[in-house]
Amino acid sequence: STQSTGETPPEPHLTAQLSITQLESEAERRQSAGLQLRATLLIQRWFRRWRAELEVRRRCTWTIFQTMEYANENEQLKLYNFFNEIISGLPDAFNAMQSEKSESSDEGEYFSKLANPAYVAIEPEYEGPGLSLPIDLQQIKDLIEAFKKHKVLHAKHLLTLLGEARRKFKKVANVQHSGTNIAGKVTVVGDLHGSLDDILMIFFKNGLPSQDNPYIINGDFVDRGPASVEVSIVLFSLFLLYPNSFYINRGNHEDTIMNKRYGFTTELVTKYGVLANRISKGFEGVFRVLPLITVVDKAVLVCHGGISDITDLEYINQIPRDQYASILRPPSKILEDGREEVDLIEWRQMLDLLWSDPKAAMGCEPNTFRGGGTYFGPDISAAILDKHGFKFLIRSHECKPDGYDVVHDGKVITVFSASNYYEQGSNLGAYIRLPSNHKPQFIQFSATENSPSNKEPLYSRVSKVESSALRDLRTRIFANQGPLLAAFESKDPDKTGCITQSEWADCLRDILKLDLPWRTLRPKLVEVATDGKVEYMSCFTDGGIEATLANKQVTEAIYRQRNTLETIFRILDTDNSGFLTRDELKVGCELLTKHSGSAKLTPDELDLIVDTMDINRDGEVNFNEFLESFRLVDNKFAALQN
Repeated sequence: STQSTGETPPEPHLTAQLSITQLESEAERRQSAGLQLRATLLIQRWFRRWRAELEVRRRCTWTIFQTMEYANENEQLKLYNFFNEIISGLPDAFNAMQSEKSESSDEGEYFSKLANPAYVAIEPEYEGPGLSLPIDLQQIKDLIEAFKKHKVLHAKHLLTLLGEARRKFKKVANVQHSGTNIAGKVTVVGDLHGSLDDILMIFFKNGLPSQDNPYIINGDFVDRGPASVEVSIVLFSLFLLYPNSFYINRGNHEDTIMNKRYGFTTELVTKYGVLANRISKGFEGVFRVLPLITVVDKAVLVCHGGISDITDLEYINQIPRDQYASILRPPSKILEDGREEVDLIEWRQMLDLLWSDPKAAMGCEPNTFRGGGTYFGPDISAAILDKHGFKFLIRSHECKPDGYDVVHDGKVITVFSASNYYEQGSNLGAYIRLPSNHKPQFIQFSATENSPSNKEPLYSRVSKVESSALRDLRTRIFANQGPLLAAFESKDPDKTGCITQSEWADCLRDILKLDLPWRTLRPKLVEVATDGKVEYMSCFTDGGIEATLANKQVTEAIYRQRNTLETIFRILDTDNSGFLTRDELKVGCELLTKHSGSAKLTPDELDLIVDTMDINRDGEVNFNEFLESFRLVDNKFAALQN
């Protein structure tokens, strides 16, 4: 048959050779596939580890930012409480400046008089945006376009808006009610903190407010950011246009004391100069009458901070909210025997609403981290919500990396709408779209999502945010060099310059009062010797420039006390002019000498102090002169010691 087909059978040795070649080829293919698989697994393992390390760095950075923010708030509250205690012993002149409005029997008359636009004229050369009542949508659109071009609304127009907003807000109850029955939804916006870009991004994504697109603004729309005035103008204008579908809750930063410390007062002085005091009083008049709570469909509670074990909406609805210029300083009444009486239950209801935070543990306890409000656990959330028949609570007040957070088995939702709050790329903003079925939809965004920086690699973005946080932390370390060095040296009796890592971390935690993961941060902050101990002097080096002990006394003191000095300056600047007058300075000197127990200053001594602080001899002292005076005194003291 072989002959008939004409085929020649292969030689046996060739067949065997072919089989061996095939086997070798198959083995090589399998080996190659195995190598590829191992390489793939190795790359995946490396990538997961890299992403995990990035996540650790991101969370650590976040912890630094948030811990320092809350520590600063706590310090400022303590400072204000200190001043509040000694204000009662101040000269009559300062009491008169601080409580001018108490002399008026009609609080509304006081604000109407001081913030009356009739006393302000528009200059012929003014080319900024206009505003007239009643507000219409086109005016609001024109205002937004003007603000995008960094134009400032004239003081007369702003006072007109604030007066009308105050009049309308006064008619709204402490607990206002919203519904989804008409529009089928409502949008909840969290903290904006003076970020015009964020609120405009929300309007771009979610549509402008209208009767068919209702909004709830959940407080803290001023302070920290550069455009608190413009954000407020847009929000108040929308409220006047849509009073039944645009709701605004008060936050803990709609507060005169917080404004003095966190930027809003400074912004007013910068933008409105000598008229800043009138504008400030106009805003205070509105902040006092902002509603406290919004309830959606009688099912969802919306307030800025949170709740506590005593939260009672019926009680809250009866509180005279317009008496609270600041939640930190409750109103009081004078008894027949001359003593002041404060309604502590009422005050706590207000404080807890605007300052509280949720916690994982059960129970309710004072919020010592912030210095105000409470920490409330899941049992408190369940009890208060069940008591009032609510499904869940939407609150703001806390910056979250993803713009929102859900805790307590879904009963507490946090929404924060200021993106890039701490630093470019530090966090997303978010808002909540709440449909009629009450299943919240979370929409995340970044006001700079189209910027070139967002196209950078993840590693680069994390590194930039981390560098910013570490820079702030190093500034705080440097500002406390004296106490820290003393603590380090107490652990180093042999003066080796080295202590253990545990001792180093304990010293930082005790002196800075910051509960941070110091061991994790150690490679970024300090150098380590060959024996594993920390070379503690290296943590005072920044960019190769070591803060020497020679200039430490002056520079460190100013660094450490700058925030305190600025707050004192704003408190003494009773007319919010941005300058301290001779009278304000004299009263401030009397305040501090009286509290310190020093001998009372004579009029000539007071004049000498004021003249010394007025470096440019213009009859007023700005903040730079105020700060410089402390530096000069510290220099003089050091020279006398030497």
